Amino acid sequence: MSRLAPYDFSLYLVTDTAQCARAGRTVAETAALAVAGGAGVVQVRDKTATDAAFRVLVEDVLDAIARVRRAEGIAREVPVFVNDRVRVARDLGRDGRAVHVHIGQSDAPPAEVRDLLGPAPLIGLSVATSGELRAARESGAVDLVGIGPAYDTATKADAPSGIGPERIALLAAEAGLPGVAIGGIDAARAAELRGTGVVGVCAVSAICLAEDPREASARMRAAFTGE
Repeated sequence: MSRLAPYDFSLYLVTDTAQCARAGRTVAETAALAVAGGAGVVQVRDKTATDAAFRVLVEDVLDAIARVRRAEGIAREVPVFVNDRVRVARDLGRDGRAVHVHIGQSDAPPAEVRDLLGPAPLIGLSVATSGELRAARESGAVDLVGIGPAYDTATKADAPSGIGPERIALLAAEAGLPGVAIGGIDAARAAELRGTGVVGVCAVSAICLAEDPREASARMRAAFTGE
């Protein structure tokens, strides 16, 4: 856990540009409100943006998080992950913008991503099976796994059925790596995942579509941590 130690993964926001727009906010505004409410990690995800537009989106999120941390006196660091766009992450890093990467099973292999990024950035990987967990461990390149989908979700059109808290707990126990649960999680379900062995829960629509992302984030984090 040493590389993750500076961060709080209890609540991990994954952004959805269309959902934020539907709620009348930008991705950066949503991320800032979520961080103010207790989100400790933000992953920027947009499958349709060009690389150039995606880079601007990530920079807007980085700037918004820096502003809200100053305004709210938030001492903790809030890492920003980019979803899939490894070369965008590399280029941002070269320009002094610290970002991390989350990849899926159909993206470049973790070892290849590590070679491209260098040793500093964290690498997260989506997993759903024991075999995928084993491969993540053996790669030596993965810092964190996203386990799921925990519940049925409409956020990803091709997502399989939710595996439930019991299966999340079993996979977390054999992971050998820190894990966060993802998929269809709201405040009530975050409470169900407390004690399953994951270090946090991921939220997409529960925050991006919320009337008040700050309040929604505070409720979800409290539900998971019991604080």
